[in-house]
Amino acid sequence: METIFLHYVTILGGWIYVLIFIGMFVEGDAILFSAFYLASLGHLNVWALIAVAVIGVVLGDVIWYKLGVTLEKRSIFFRKIAAKITGPLDRRLAQKPISTLCITKFTYGIHHATLLRAGATKLSFKKYFFTMLGAGIFWTGVIGGLAYFSFISFDLLKKYIKYGEIGLLFGIIVFALISHFLSRAGNKKIETEQ
Repeated sequence: METIFLHYVTILGGWIYVLIFIGMFVEGDAILFSAFYLASLGHLNVWALIAVAVIGVVLGDVIWYKLGVTLEKRSIFFRKIAAKITGPLDRRLAQKPISTLCITKFTYGIHHATLLRAGATKLSFKKYFFTMLGAGIFWTGVIGGLAYFSFISFDLLKKYIKYGEIGLLFGIIVFALISHFLSRAGNKKIETEQ
């Protein structure tokens, strides 16, 4: 399965970066993690990937903001539903927009909703853009770095895993022996007391 996937990555060539760029709009976490995994294997250029990811993330965040502005203007249903359930989020966006946007960048499931609300509540676009630019760069660094370096260290770990298995086996044997001797000692003590 892995070789089929890597075969398609190779066939796509530079188009893989276009797919990553588009994927950043929809499901950034999984796409970014997978892309940096491929970069750690040497299938993608890390610097090109960082540029594509950051631009894709920021542009995606701008689109979510603009969608929020549009829905607020044109959809009565959106306004009615949002007014009922987003009161605390709207207040937090009004009071602490930068920290709210940065925190939700790392909160799976509510990030896009927060971006929609930022647009719907007419948060200053300039403040929004520069906040999301900084958060996007930081987020790309954290998620991409975790993927890239964890898979590199995993390859190193695979070389030493046999020693871990031997250590685990040794630990189980020692534990079994200690348990055996302690239970024998306990049984002898019970027999002498009787």
